[in-house]
Amino acid sequence: MRLQQGDSGVAILFASDEAGVLQQLVHQLVMLLESHSSVPRDPDPLFARLEIGGGEEAPTDPALARLFPDAFADSDDAASFRRVTEQGLVNRKLQDAEQVMADLRAPGSAPRRTGDDEPTADGPTTAVTITPDSFLAWARTVTALRLAMAARIGLEREADYDRLIDDPATRGTVLVYDWLAALLDAVLALSNVRTEE
Repeated sequence: MRLQQGDSGVAILFASDEAGVLQQLVHQLVMLLESHSSVPRDPDPLFARLEIGGGEEAPTDPALARLFPDAFADSDDAASFRRVTEQGLVNRKLQDAEQVMADLRAPGSAPRRTGDDEPTADGPTTAVTITPDSFLAWARTVTALRLAMAARIGLEREADYDRLIDDPATRGTVLVYDWLAALLDAVLALSNVRTEE
């Protein structure tokens, strides 16, 4: 993936099937979040963002526990805080993920062949423009994906990384985790480019 100047600003140019892989990952994140939601999400974005409702217990799923950690060391304080804020946090993460999906499905994001002025070794590319309105949604969603993925495979420290990258069973996941880190860097670079314009 790389950055490019698009018709409506700076975009991320995804190589080959990268955009499709990202769509699948974000879809899985949406399914995970919806499985943890205690109530149907209000279609009104304003009300969906209200931090109202949630359980008192930390999730048992390691990915959800990483995405929704206890806010306080004291168990009673953590439960009270979770009870009034967790559903709002779920709602916001869902809205962010849906924004990323919408950007990936936008008409200008259709796969296309690169022209002579855009040589790549990967053939078809997909240019996805990230607007100032969707920048934070992208940054938060890619971060959530990395946190959930790390929790799923037990990646918590550098020693874990070395062990997991050498294990054939987890190597592929670690490589995707690294790719998401590069994507997050690209998203953050987009914000710098827009700031300088």
